[in-house]
Amino acid sequence: MPARLFGEVALAGVLGAALVFTASDGTPANDSSDFVPPAPTFAASVAGDADPPHVPGPIAAPAPPPEPPVPSSQPVMILIPSINVHRPVEPVGVDRSGRMYTPQNLWNAGWYKGGPVPGAPGDAVIEGHAGYPHAPLLFGRLRQLHAGDKIVVVLADGSRSLFLVDSLTIWAAGSGPSGMGEPYGPPRLTLITCTGPFDDHYKTYADRLAVEASYAGPA
Repeated sequence: MPARLFGEVALAGVLGAALVFTASDGTPANDSSDFVPPAPTFAASVAGDADPPHVPGPIAAPAPPPEPPVPSSQPVMILIPSINVHRPVEPVGVDRSGRMYTPQNLWNAGWYKGGPVPGAPGDAVIEGHAGYPHAPLLFGRLRQLHAGDKIVVVLADGSRSLFLVDSLTIWAAGSGPSGMGEPYGPPRLTLITCTGPFDDHYKTYADRLAVEASYAGPA
């Protein structure tokens, strides 16, 4: 099957984006408001050497829970139970025009290796072939997904990231939705494939489909 069956999805304006992090350690400035007066002292009782009354000290605040580790292993498998998808994931890059290459195996998904790992901050992008209208391949039934459907991505270290479908978006071939592949922001996942009218002569689809999902934690 020709590789152009899936089409080429542009990540315009995203792949060359630079990321600048800023952070603050939250340490307050040294001023008079930080001064803590010493604890009061108590004189001995006139009747003897009685100990002064006990003054309890401040109660320490509980330590915050540890932050979960940020996933760093590449994805190796994608599971979408509602449409019976259970296939390996290949890392793919882009050509000089910024268009994603397609997976070598027509039945595998392709993860954009220049973007975030699924479950890490930012938008992880995974593509898959749609197949012919009457002979669907890996992502040929993505349009059947609904809000709340589960997507599980298995990483190379054995961990699993769970995503819940938020929305489906369709756009014309040759363009792309804003924010796709961004390396910052909340962890999220975008699945992309072909859809819309099919040109039987050129074996291509007129539109592209994006399934956007939010990270829901380890699966």
